[in-house]
Parts: sequence; structure tokens; C-alpha cells
Amino acid sequence: MSLEILHNRAEHTHENEQFRRCALELQRVFSQRNWDGVLIGNPFNDNFHRFRADAILCYNHGLILIDFKDYQGIINLPPNDEEFQSAKWYSESSIDKSRIEIKAGSRFINPFRQLKAYREAFYEIIEKNIYLNGSINASRVAIANIFSGPVEVVNNIPGSLRYYKLVQESELTTFLYDFASENKFTQEIAGALKVIFPASKWEEVSLQIPVSTKEENIHEIEKEVEIELTNFLQDENNGVFVLESMDVQSRDNWMKYLITETTNFGIPQIELWGHSARICKKITDRTRNQADSIYKAIYGGNNQTNNEEEDENEDSAESKLLEIIPIKSNEYIDEKALIIIHEAHLVNRSLNQSELLRFGSGRLLEDIFKFLNLEKNTRKIICIGDPYSLSFGKNEDTALNIDTLSELFEGSIKHYRSPLEETATNGISNLRYCMANSIENTIFNQLKYNWNENNLIQISKPEIESNLKKWFSQPKSSEPKEAVLMYSKKDAKTTNLWIKNNCLNNGKALAKGDLLVANNNVTIPDDTGFNQPKKVINGMYFSLNEIKSSVNISITIKQSPIPINLNFININVKCLSLQGTPDTDIWLLENYFISDDGLSNNEKIAFRVFVNNRLNDFKKEFPFIDSEEFRNLKLDTEYINLTKEEKEALEIIAKEYNLPKDKKTKISTSDKVRKQILPRYYSKFNRRLSNLLREKDVLVNAVFMNYGWALTVHKGLGSSFKETIINTNQGESKGINNAEYFRWLYTAITTTENFVYVVNPKEINPFQDCEFKDELNKTNQNNNATNSLLKFQNYELKYVGSEKLEEVTNENVIGAIDLLTNQLELKGYILKNVQKKSDHLTKIIFSIPQAIDKNCILNIDNKGERDQFSVSNVRIDKLENDDKSMIEELIKNLFTTDVNQSQNNSLESIKDFRKDIYSKWFNKLKENNFKLKLEKSHNNHDIFMAVNSSDKIKFQVWYGTSVSQKTKGFINSIIVTEKTKEDLGDKLKSWLM
Repeated sequence: MSLEILHNRAEHTHENEQFRRCALELQRVFSQRNWDGVLIGNPFNDNFHRFRADAILCYNHGLILIDFKDYQGIINLPPNDEEFQSAKWYSESSIDKSRIEIKAGSRFINPFRQLKAYREAFYEIIEKNIYLNGSINASRVAIANIFSGPVEVVNNIPGSLRYYKLVQESELTTFLYDFASENKFTQEIAGALKVIFPASKWEEVSLQIPVSTKEENIHEIEKEVEIELTNFLQDENNGVFVLESMDVQSRDNWMKYLITETTNFGIPQIELWGHSARICKKITDRTRNQADSIYKAIYGGNNQTNNEEEDENEDSAESKLLEIIPIKSNEYIDEKALIIIHEAHLVNRSLNQSELLRFGSGRLLEDIFKFLNLEKNTRKIICIGDPYSLSFGKNEDTALNIDTLSELFEGSIKHYRSPLEETATNGISNLRYCMANSIENTIFNQLKYNWNENNLIQISKPEIESNLKKWFSQPKSSEPKEAVLMYSKKDAKTTNLWIKNNCLNNGKALAKGDLLVANNNVTIPDDTGFNQPKKVINGMYFSLNEIKSSVNISITIKQSPIPINLNFININVKCLSLQGTPDTDIWLLENYFISDDGLSNNEKIAFRVFVNNRLNDFKKEFPFIDSEEFRNLKLDTEYINLTKEEKEALEIIAKEYNLPKDKKTKISTSDKVRKQILPRYYSKFNRRLSNLLREKDVLVNAVFMNYGWALTVHKGLGSSFKETIINTNQGESKGINNAEYFRWLYTAITTTENFVYVVNPKEINPFQDCEFKDELNKTNQNNNATNSLLKFQNYELKYVGSEKLEEVTNENVIGAIDLLTNQLELKGYILKNVQKKSDHLTKIIFSIPQAIDKNCILNIDNKGERDQFSVSNVRIDKLENDDKSMIEELIKNLFTTDVNQSQNNSLESIKDFRKDIYSKWFNKLKENNFKLKLEKSHNNHDIFMAVNSSDKIKFQVWYGTSVSQKTKGFINSIIVTEKTKEDLGDKLKSWLM
């Protein structure tokens, strides 16, 4: 008779101290009473992340979930049931009556709410374990807060909460003696708990433990943000708050502040979520705050399938083979809870699903809102992220995009973005700022690498090879702190093979010492039956120890005339991402490994068929008719109320559920049988078998691997490396003056803490495609400017009805027609119609005043895409009166006067990207004794005059404003139209460009 004590060392001293005191006391009483039991301290299992009790005790008289509290004094419990669960608890000093809040971790408002949540999480553990499910009554599992004491408790625990106990250490023995429950200790229960929560044997040694000190959880944030958050948290309504910053430390501080302060606003529960298990591990390692994967938090419910729909789709591989993990119940989330989504720029609305699996709708952000159901409660969401980073999907679909959030939630959405602060130093910080500033203002006309030997370095090919050999000539023993980042998977593969051949020198094929990275989430089954299955998480690194065996399976699919071979390789690996993990055998899908860009479509279908075949084999081994689910179905009130004929039909359908369609008995029965009762229980059965298959079948759990030295930037998203080599070239067909490229490069740079080595840097400046023209072949003081190009931006019709311009889509032509019509109608002309003759020619037809059947026809010529479809000329095609000189003067005025939306002609009036450019011009010309003056300013067109005491030069500047055509921020052309000296044109070119 004895107590087995296991313990995982806790993070805080006082927790280890209190566990030791209680363990010693329990050892004494168990020996005295001849009790049996198991005590597991600080139990944790990543599969059940919501369960974080300080200890589990199972003994002869019950099973108790324990949370330690290091407090003493008078505890005034809230006087009524509602406040007991929703109000803060305090301990009061009997000496000076000072009060201290009794903390409940960082996520809950009081100790009871904390333990209640752990108890609910424990239900899931019982349900999913075959030994616990049949041996433990979940409703009789007790929860207990054990206070260090001494404590005096004022007010009683509500009578309805018989499963909750509040005990001080000095009363622990009495409590265990009095406690009674039907849950009794057995070796099977103890064994199951030890497998689920592995821990080391506790050592009974006398240690000098430092005096317990409470952590100071004070996190200062910007006063403006603090005020905004205070108002948001005090609001009794639901809502969403978006917090954005390019600085990871600011984002982490916001999160820590919220974790620490939120319960002060009466919010009973806090959830901290991250995109996935891999990202959550990065957040937890960085901040010491446990983040939970959104996928684990919201998915895993019971699906409802329709039998008739399944019958109709039996022949569709796509429809039958994609497993859908439904959204689960949100019962464990308090109706007033705060959900913090950290690094929310990674959370996206875009469709995302793997070859075999889809979570919910496949649109993560939509499913979060569906799960939380804000319309029916007062929950709040705070999304914290980097607005300039790449996402796992389209940027406009992220959880930071206000328009996207507005489509998903009709309530209040608040927003705060940290202002950009330019750094004084060159290097990584300056480059990140410049790219963020470009993204912020949607102007991509500047990209300059301000090299800094401290962290941003241009690297040559010999230096690349030297770095790669320094980093990767030996097999890795831990997660790599160095990486090569590329745009395409194909380029990454090429570099990985070079590293194998030239650094490790272990050949082209898979070999010992190779660094591998996982691209999917799978389970490594335990074939001994004694251990908990291990998890492989997307992004985990492994070092290859040994290649053991291989299996080839041929799959026939209707999409391919020949069978598809799926090749599996059994390898032994060391996991580099988790310390202390023993070497493990896993199966690798070679088809994925050797490909340049993942599985082909036929291979995806073949793999789905393969898994479906394995599931069908399971169903033959475990028929639905003999299942626990079918037995529960027959106990359902709805089944009991069926007619005899309906019950007989249901029995036949259930018996033949897994048979091919042509072998099933033709049954006519009610929709209640086919669409309500059967699907509900069959989905549970199907889900259980799918889970069992994933826990047991090693090939279904094949890992999709790549080499891990060189990665795509998307694969490195959310990672943190000490040093990287970044190949900034995306390929000849990819442009760089766009938001997509800037976000990609920004993200690549952001993954790196110390040194970025840049390969193939491409720089951008506003003049890179600018054409400089000096149209004067000789000195000419009085030369008149030639017709300029005419362009309008966001032109609004003033004089012509839109119905007459239905054929015309060129905004520049529309603006010219509108302004000409106004001038001609003042002369008595009337616009009859407009005819678009080609992409470059439009005719406008006017009736002539005081004449019958006589017309004036004008031709409008416009340029092509390179010149932004500008109007280049307006000419008379036909004129049946004597107004030629008048009309030509109107046309001239159109091109040379301020009728073209002329603006304020001072340099100070310029507020867009030109301000910086023109200011530099002004200063440069001033250095050369010229005064620069802006004479006229039109849309996309400015006219300057530069003068000094003896000379002058006039020039026109054409610039782009289109984001879609990628011309915004660029000077397209500079044309000299007047000058007083022959060499002034060349001098101006050198000064401006």
C-alpha cells in the first residue's frame, strides 16, 4: 500500500514548495491509512491544452483535481452563487485589514472559475481515453483549492457546488479522510493517467528552496492604448478591437498587459489564442505566456452527415475523401470572456485545407466568429498583429482588416495602429521602416538597401558558400538558428541539394544527418500500447538518424489511366524542436519529399483514396451495427418513438451502411430516419473511427517532409532566426514595385534577429523608368511648349450626361469631352453623340448653331498603357461652318491652361509623394544658384520654371498615380520646353535625376 508521486517541475518557486509540503504530508497519511494512490504534480498534455491543474490525486476514496494557492488570512467568499463564480476573491490580513487579490492564474477572475474550467477540460480527457471512459464518473470528479494558510473562510461555498472544496494545507489530511466518491483508485486508472500525463518520479530530498517571491506582473504600455483598452474592456457590450504594430515587443507588451489587467474589469475568463501549434510555441517561448492553438480551441465537434447525400456522391473521390473536422461547442468559453488573438496577421479568412483534411468551413477567421457567436453574448475579441507582414492567405482577408471584420461582425470594431517611427541608423530597422512606410501609403517607388555591417550585408557567391559551410557542415543537434530564405519551393530544393553535396557531403539521396522539416500535423502512433501517441507539428525540425524500410502501395483512381504509386519510407529521427524527446520512428511520404512543389493533383486524390480504403477496412472490423453509437441510438427518445416499420428500416440501413450502393437493400422510409437520427449517430461513429485510425495507422500518419536548411519565406513565417541569407529575386516575371513584394521582403527581414545577408538585391527609385527629353535643338528663348499629354484622375462629370458616354471607359477621354462640351455649348453647339472607334480614337459629334443637318466632328486621340492612356491630341475631323480658328483656340486652351483642373501652384501645396522629390529638386537647384518655381499643376502633370539672374529653363513633369498599373509614385517623363543656354538641358538632367 503506497502513494506513487510524480512531478513535472513548475515554473514558479512557490508552486514547487507547496507541492513538496503537500506531497510529504500525503506520504505520511497514505502510509498511516494503508491507502493506494497516484499523485501527479504539474500535469500537462499538449493534446488537452485547456487542462492546467497543479495536481491530480487519485486514491481509494476519489479522484481530485487540485490547484495550489499561496495565500493566507481571512477569505471573504462572495455571498451569493452568481458572485461566487463571477467576482474577484480577496484575502484580508487579520492585522492591518489590508486586502490582496487571490489570483487565478492569468486567465480567470477567481480560483473557482479556474478549477471549474479545468474540470470541464478533464471531461474531454475521460471521454477520449478507453480506460478512463469506462472507469470514471466524470460528474463525481472533485476539484479543490489548497491554500498554504492559515486561512479563515467567511461565507459558505454554494450548496449546488458539492464537487468543489476549499482547503488549507493543515486540513488536507482531514479532508481526504472525510471525502467519499464512487471514483476509486485502480491500477488501470493510474496507468492511464501516467500515460496521458508523463512525469518524473518525485524525489523526497531536503532542499534549501529560496524564499517564495511573487512575480511582478506590471507591463507598461502607451497611455493612449491603455485608455482605449480601458474604455473597450469597461463597455458591457460585445466588440472587437484591432491593435497593430510592426514592433514585436510592443505587440507582446499589449498582450501581457491584457493578461495581467483584464480581470480588473470584471471579465471572468481570458483566452490567449495563436494561429497554430507551431506559432503558439513561438509565442510561448518568447513571452512565457501559454498560447493555445485556435485549431485546438474551436474544432473537434460532432459532424452531421446526410445519408442520402452520401449515397448520391459515392462515386466522387473529392466529396468522400476530404475529412471535415467540425466546429465544437463553445460551452467552455464564458459568455463575458475576452479572447486575445496574438499575431493575428497570420489568422485569415482565405480558404485553406490540406490534401486530406479541412477544419470547419476551411476559412479560419469566419469559423472563429461562428464559434464565439458574438451576437448572442457579450464576449470580446482583441486581435494583435503586424499590419505589414504576410499572412496565411490573402492580406485583405486577415483578422486585422477592418472591412473583413465588418462583414463578419456587425457590432463595434475599434482600431489602433502604432505610428511609424523612422530610425536614425541604417540596416534592418531602417529597411523595415521604409518598406512598412511604403505599404502604409501604397507607394512603392523607393527601395534602397542602406547597408550596415552590423546586421544588413550584401553577400557574394563565394561568401554564400562560406557561410553555408560554416552553418551546415555538421548535422544539427537543435533547431537551426540559421536559414536560407527563398521565394519558390523549387529554388529552396536546389539550394538544399547543394548543401547536402557540398556541406554535409552525403549525396543527393536522403541520408543520415539530413535536416528535415515537417509540412503537416500528424500523430506518431504508439505500437506498444503503453505510451501516449506523439504529435508532429507543421514546422517541426528533425535530424535523420537512419533509413529503415520502405513500402510501395499502388492506388487506382479514375482520374489516371495508370495506377498511382504511393511510396512510404520508414525513418528514425531526432526531433530538434522539443528538448528531451527520444528518437522516434516515423513514416515519410516520398512522393511529397521528391517533388518540386508538393503532391500532384492525382497524388492528392490517390492519397485520399488510400486513407479512405484504410477507414473502410476499419469499418469492416468494427461494424456500425455493433458499435457503442448504435447502442446509444436505440436508447434515444426519438428512436423509441419511431414506428415498428421505421425501426426495421433503420436496422437494415445501419447494417448495410458500409456496403457499396449496388449491394444495399432498397429501403423506403421517413426523412426522420434518414436525415435526423441516423446521421447524428453515424457521424459520431465515423469520427471515432477516424480518430482511432489516425492514432493507430502509421501510413495514414505519413509526414510530408522537405529538407530544412533552405525554406520559402512563407514557410519561415512566424519563425525567428539569428542569421539568414535571403535571395530577394522572385524570378523575371515577378515585379517588385508592388505591395506583394514589399510584404514578402518585409516578412523575410523580420524573421531575422542578428544578421541578414542579401543576395540579388534590386533597388527602386522614382526615376528608374523616367525619360528625359530636351525638345529644343538650339537655344530658344521664346519657344512655345508643344501640346502636352492630357490626363485626369477621379474625374467627375459636370456637363455631359453619363448615358452619352456608355461606350467610353477611358477617364482621360471622358474628361476631355466634358470640358470641350462645356466650352462649345457656351458658343451654341450641342453634343449629339459620342462614338468610340478604337482603343485610341474617339469621335464627338456636335450640331452647329443656327444650322440644320450640319455638324462639327472632333477626333480625340489617346496614348496606350505606357502613357496611362493620356489624351495626346484633339483635332477637327469635319466642320461645316467658319468657326475653325475659334475651335482650335479652345483645343489649345484645353492643353495649356488651368481648365484641366489646375491646382494651387506653390510647392507647399504638394502633399503627396512629389513633396519629397520636389523639395530635393528645390534644394539642388538652389545649390546651383537657380530658383525653382511651380508654374502650373494638373493631374499627373506639373510645369516648372527655374531661373537665375541671367538664365531660365522651363520643363514639364509627368508622373503616375495608378496603384493597379503600378505607376503611382514614379516620374514618367521630364520634357524641357524652354531654355536660354544650350547646355542647360544636360545640367538640369544631372540636377534632377
